[in-house]
Amino acid sequence: MARLQPVALVLYLALVLALGIARLEPHLTVRFSPVASEQEPPVVAVTGAVRRPGVYALEPGARVADALAAAGGATPEADLDALDLALPIADGESLRVPARGEAAAAAPGVPRPRVSVNRASAEELESVPGIGPALARRIVAWRPFRTLDELVRVPGIGPRTLERLRPYLTP
Repeated sequence: MARLQPVALVLYLALVLALGIARLEPHLTVRFSPVASEQEPPVVAVTGAVRRPGVYALEPGARVADALAAAGGATPEADLDALDLALPIADGESLRVPARGEAAAAAPGVPRPRVSVNRASAEELESVPGIGPALARRIVAWRPFRTLDELVRVPGIGPRTLERLRPYLTP
């Protein structure tokens, strides 16, 4: 009987350990949620000195050059030097291609650089009017954002602040 007690004790402890691990296992599993890599295609209005002005749905991550190509390209009188063809274009953007000799003020649709809240560093976020060092750090800490509307989760960004920041940001 004295020999069976240590064996029984070892079996009992092994059983308790196995049940404990089985119970903890769901809590130890690492689950990854997919980052929103499937972005909605940006829809942009292209006007001015282009062959086919209109509204176009582009591929996610499209640039000004892609919007220009979707509109059939520039006309001979277009002033392409006034545009940054490599600039990312966001959903709802309006792109006006100015003709040569048009005043710069006559081309308000030239997109301004937008900062990606998911890819920009804290220093890049600070270049946005209304975002200081502390808010930039909080935005980085709360990533990822599928849409700009999710920025209201960040302490210090409410609906009014979001509307002030929206023209400068992209997801």
